[in-house]
Amino acid sequence: MSRDKAAHYEKNWRQYDKWYDNHQALYQTELKALEKAMPSGMGLEIGVGTGRFASPLSVRYGLDPSFNMLKLAKKRNINVIQGAGENLPFKNESFHFVLIVFTIELVDDPPLFLKEAVRTLKKDGALILGIMDRDSQWGKFYKQKAAQGKSYSDFSFLTPEEVLEVFKSINVEFEEAFQTLFQPPPDIKDIEQPKRGFGRGGFVVLKAEKIGNA
Repeated sequence: MSRDKAAHYEKNWRQYDKWYDNHQALYQTELKALEKAMPSGMGLEIGVGTGRFASPLSVRYGLDPSFNMLKLAKKRNINVIQGAGENLPFKNESFHFVLIVFTIELVDDPPLFLKEAVRTLKKDGALILGIMDRDSQWGKFYKQKAAQGKSYSDFSFLTPEEVLEVFKSINVEFEEAFQTLFQPPPDIKDIEQPKRGFGRGGFVVLKAEKIGNA
């Protein structure tokens, strides 16, 4: 992640965290999809932010470049580390799983970023990504907002198919996917239940398993 992008979140951490309070149904809907893919064991969230996903999903460790965000994540009982996902301060095979939600869209080199995450996974460990599908109605909505110079202008949205192509090059094997956000944007009133696969929901969770040694 570039310094400018990191500085944006360092400055706007309060607004970022408050968003989840103001969009509870959407937030809980995304959590339900992530829960379907979560394994047990010691985990790390890269791009943990204020801990909104790591805390309810019982992820013990969280890494982020934003010091202000990490202060709040720490209050949510996350063991926090300030750093960049492209150069993780962890030994090989440290974690049973690595979680990445709405973060790969902010990095300059997704394959390099994910390869570094896989390095820290134990053999058969799980890599779990949560993304907004660029081709979905939600992805198109946020792309339009970004084009207008509003929020998400720093995001480079991906499709699940593009992520699966990256998986082929980083020593992981795709395992399963879950999707949600079937109601149209800009917000939802009712919490949704996730469904398997991708192609219809706006938010997609992709889970892969590490094969061999990094």
